[in-house]
Amino acid sequence: MQINGKEIFEKGGLMFNLSRMASLEYQDKYLIHITNECYEDPAEMIDWLYDFCKNALLEQFKFCFLPYERDALRELKELIDKYTEDDSILKGEEDGYCLVYQNKSWIEIRELALKTLHIFGYEPYNFNYD
Repeated sequence: MQINGKEIFEKGGLMFNLSRMASLEYQDKYLIHITNECYEDPAEMIDWLYDFCKNALLEQFKFCFLPYERDALRELKELIDKYTEDDSILKGEEDGYCLVYQNKSWIEIRELALKTLHIFGYEPYNFNYD
């Protein structure tokens, strides 16, 4: 999709991935109390969120976001970078409870994702995960 000859960033995927990372309820359901039909891969959750943040920050999409929205996305991307580099982001992923409730890096990213989601005017419950 384009506006005045410029490609626009479709924010739906970004908001969905932000909401999954921001929602403790979602993580409890899909990372801890998993079933054969309801399971989420934490590495994929982080990868998708990171890719959406990185792409949203591309210069070609600068006009699609307010400066404070870009700042929030940049902060989240940098935090994911930090915890990916030190390998702490997925510590305990074999045990969903440990990852979701005890991994300090995961918790910090979840809290920042929630803050970022709020900056865009949403709450995790605004999205239907089922």
